[in-house]
Amino acid sequence: MLKELEYQETVDKEEVKSLKGSQKKIEISEQDAPIIQLVSLVISKAVAARASDIHVEPQKDAVLIRTRIDGLLKNLCLLPKSFRAPLISRIKVMANMDIAEKRLPQDGRMKASFGKRRLDLRISIVPALYGEKAVLRLLDVDATSIPLESMGCNHDAYEKLLSLIEKPQGVIFITGPTGSGKTSTLYACLNHIKSENINVITLEDPIEYEMGGVTQIAINEKIGLTFTETLRSVLRQDPDVIMVGEMRDTETARIAMQASLTGHLVFSTLHTNDSVSAVTRLLDMGIPPYLIASSLSGVLAQRLVRTICPRCKETYRPSLEELIQLGIGPQDDLGSLYQGRGCSYCDLTGFYGRTGIFELLILDDDLRTLINSGAPDYLIRDKAQAKGMQPLRKAGLIKIREGKTTTNELLRVTTR
Repeated sequence: MLKELEYQETVDKEEVKSLKGSQKKIEISEQDAPIIQLVSLVISKAVAARASDIHVEPQKDAVLIRTRIDGLLKNLCLLPKSFRAPLISRIKVMANMDIAEKRLPQDGRMKASFGKRRLDLRISIVPALYGEKAVLRLLDVDATSIPLESMGCNHDAYEKLLSLIEKPQGVIFITGPTGSGKTSTLYACLNHIKSENINVITLEDPIEYEMGGVTQIAINEKIGLTFTETLRSVLRQDPDVIMVGEMRDTETARIAMQASLTGHLVFSTLHTNDSVSAVTRLLDMGIPPYLIASSLSGVLAQRLVRTICPRCKETYRPSLEELIQLGIGPQDDLGSLYQGRGCSYCDLTGFYGRTGIFELLILDDDLRTLINSGAPDYLIRDKAQAKGMQPLRKAGLIKIREGKTTTNELLRVTTR
């Protein structure tokens, strides 16, 4: 049930007091204006709940605040409509935006600390029907130190991925929809291979995390600092490894793939449903088949699935419909399956945290021949699976057998 936040002149003093001292830059004081206390309290509660985003949504008669936790949005509170303007104005002040501009979208960012966690808040504001909507993305500054082995790959896929990223040249794509953890995987890969002996340069729009020992360039298309032009300049900077945040156009993709042929290791992302579809996407962008076949080393498709809460985990029997959708017959033995009953620890969701499932396509001579000959997706996919490529759903079934996630969760994030 949606909570009504009774808020007039000040936030509950005991709640404010309990949050004091837990932050360094988001300070809550009883002497602050009520709206400052409110914004600070919302951010504090979102961070404590492990939220990745905060949505401030104007409605006809209210302001709805929602948080995204483990990939799904959840209502936090409902405020009176009189809070619309002051709430957005406070967020704009925090992000150094123009508080007088209400007709155009604005972007900003700020840094904050919560206990031992250092956060980078990326803030986006757009005009909507009943006023301006704000979305605050909470990025953990220390996320770049996440070890690659903790991303969720099984042992076999992890060893194959290591062999790819430790090569001196080639192109490696990370694919998946928005919010599937592509950027975190990219940073984990760079963190694994960076050293004082190699020159690593990244092109990002925007720079999501700061990484020591790496040259990071923020793309700004408004002033002509595009991916294409920056990549041309970066190739004159004696790079060993280049990370292009996203392949958005044909020219950038062509330059990046040609760079791999001249001895560079290139990382980038694409928005495709699976690993094999990345080949089709590159062809649609106008990249010649011979260039794809000769430069592409591998494609890692990924999704994030919610993990079962360890404190309310219990066995259960999935429905027959779920098993049929996953391609599981009565003869298949999945062993004991688990789900979360829901408790105070997981906020009655039955899930706590997320882990990755991966599909790794590694190109060999047979697959390169198929790509060069213009073979359709299904032939490339069949050949790759015959050579040991594990589809996303199969990787997810392993997580189900291990008691880490549920059949329903796997069906939610995968199509095959």
